[in-house]
Amino acid sequence: MTKKKIKKEKLGLRIARGILSGTVSATTWVFETLIFAGALTVESFLNPSYYADLPNIYVNYEKKLPKKKRPNFEAITIRQSIGRLQKLGFVEKVGGKYSLSEKGKKLADYILTRKKNLASEWDGKYRVVIFDIPEKQYKTRDWLRRELYMLNYKKLQKSVFIGKQPLPKDLIQDIKRQKIGNFVNYLLVEKVYKNLF
Repeated sequence: MTKKKIKKEKLGLRIARGILSGTVSATTWVFETLIFAGALTVESFLNPSYYADLPNIYVNYEKKLPKKKRPNFEAITIRQSIGRLQKLGFVEKVGGKYSLSEKGKKLADYILTRKKNLASEWDGKYRVVIFDIPEKQYKTRDWLRRELYMLNYKKLQKSVFIGKQPLPKDLIQDIKRQKIGNFVNYLLVEKVYKNLF
């Protein structure tokens, strides 16, 4: 894997993790703004009056928490974030406006699917994921752990995770596509006798 591809993958993970957890950095803010606003000029990011009429996109998707206010980033920080996103292929500039590239749209779809999953009402049942993926597939095992953490699953043991929301269909398909389905068990549990939640 090339250095650029590794950087791209790490930035994509950082953006997804930041948006899903509600952690605001300039890069996640720029990316999230482009998800909901479409195409914007640099001035739109720098001047609040340009996007004052846009729907409030700084929303914490968990219904009980208040809306987040627009973060206050320096102009240079916003420009650097846009440049970084453009350099790594998540954003493109067309006609003086920045918008998500195809790669950026894929990441946005991934994030929105996970957000929708996390925002859904809990049905009172826990989901337990148990896996024993061979060492030679350690990268796939690490990928699955990252996915579970992004879905707010908690680690019970090294390869046992518990969460409140069902696994998204695309994650289940990815598990099958990566040929690790035989190593992963998914349980629906009514009661947990350990005070995790």
